[in-house]
Amino acid sequence: TMQWFPKRELPFINGIIILMLTIGTGISSFSVVHLSEIFGWEITLSLFAVLPLACFPIWLILGREHQSFVQTERSFSLIEAWRTLRSRNALLLAIADAGPYALLTAGIAWLPSFYHEVHGMSLVKAGNLMGLLSVAGVFALVSASLLAVRMQRRRPLLIIPGILTGFAGLSSFLMADTVIVYVVIVVLGFTCWFYLPILLTLPMELPNSDPNQVAMMFGALISFGSFFSFISPFTVGITTDLLGSYIPGLALFSVLSWSLPVAAALLPETGNPS
Repeated sequence: TMQWFPKRELPFINGIIILMLTIGTGISSFSVVHLSEIFGWEITLSLFAVLPLACFPIWLILGREHQSFVQTERSFSLIEAWRTLRSRNALLLAIADAGPYALLTAGIAWLPSFYHEVHGMSLVKAGNLMGLLSVAGVFALVSASLLAVRMQRRRPLLIIPGILTGFAGLSSFLMADTVIVYVVIVVLGFTCWFYLPILLTLPMELPNSDPNQVAMMFGALISFGSFFSFISPFTVGITTDLLGSYIPGLALFSVLSWSLPVAAALLPETGNPS
């Protein structure tokens, strides 16, 4: 991505990449059951497996280094990799993503059960709310990608949605018995996805960054966030069993989602502020 596209287009391209991932996941999730009923699950899974196999030769043919990209080739040792992973910026990027990611996962896993069991909401209605959350994420990715291209500053696009994410997370269960919950869920879905194109662009814009360092930072960011998104549903489930309420666990990860604005405030501004 750094080789193929100008610096100012990187947020837009990163947003498109995540958007395609989201759309692909959504299409497969909605279609796999229906296709399995028609063709059987073996043929259906085989059809989905053909898609990456078809992309493989296309990438081999077209996925070459851009000739106009000027970079001094150098080896990237394990010592340098470890130094990059331990760097302040890599740790802040990982922390920034972990909070909202964990909240999003915990919310998708447990909010439908909370709405159904505590507030008597039908499972269909609760499921539709989670659908709104995902749809809002699609619009968020498009909006963030376009806005980041026009704005010269990066940190406000992380801090503002990061603050809103925590409040939306708290409101998602505090206002569950009101009509406002629909607005809250839309805001939660929007803010939990909005920051991603900007956050993924920051490592590419850091001074003296190269693809090797960016790859290591991406690895740290995704691994750290995935770990917390893995433990968040378990934590909410355990606290619910122990305390008899969903609220402590959901409140915990709503507060932890403020890791995004806190870490963003400590990260360097990589845009071109006037």
